[in-house]
Amino acid sequence: MKAKKILVIEDNREIAHLLSSALEEEGYRVEVRSGLVQAFSVFSVSMDFDLVVLDLILPDGNGLDILKYLRSSHKYRNIPVVIISAKGQELDRVLGLELGADDYVVKPFSLREVILRIKRLLQKTEGEPSSLISVGPFILDKEKKAIYLEGKLLELTATEFKILSLFIENPHRVFSREDLLDLIWSNEREYYSRVLDAYICRIRSKLGQAGELLQTVRGLGYRLVPKI
Repeated sequence: MKAKKILVIEDNREIAHLLSSALEEEGYRVEVRSGLVQAFSVFSVSMDFDLVVLDLILPDGNGLDILKYLRSSHKYRNIPVVIISAKGQELDRVLGLELGADDYVVKPFSLREVILRIKRLLQKTEGEPSSLISVGPFILDKEKKAIYLEGKLLELTATEFKILSLFIENPHRVFSREDLLDLIWSNEREYYSRVLDAYICRIRSKLGQAGELLQTVRGLGYRLVPKI
């Protein structure tokens, strides 16, 4: 299969190098451009790309001009665009998304998280069922059986992974104790009914401040309520 090609538009050499190196390690082909003029010269010769990573603060203009061009172009309008910018105010993020960006990441960022977000977007454009699920601060990689919290890999036991995965795949759904016992330990339900609360407690502890997102619904069970 032909490797996907990604255009990185970023004037910070260190960031551009980190992104391009990490993406190439994942098997992608990467082109780097440092400003508006260089980027538009690429589009003028109709080079093909599968995704664009776009900084907004460029030495020769505003990256949003590139985003507007891409979304108005017949050739490039459906290409996923990930904005990576130091402009992190809510208004900046809303504007970028309203103009057609598919994702918005604020600097400084987790390199691992950015790569996961890019992989998820490329899987969606291929029409394949994605092995990555992004919910609030969590990213679940079903293929690698890994869960990331704000880009950092969580150290979970196999059982903790199963429980947290269930919540991530079903945000806001309330799971009763009986639901969890049936779905996780159907063959050893009686034994694990005595330790379920301990597992929930350990997972919350590993989530740190995000542990408050795994809520107890009094009299009903547990649910994950991710922040928007």
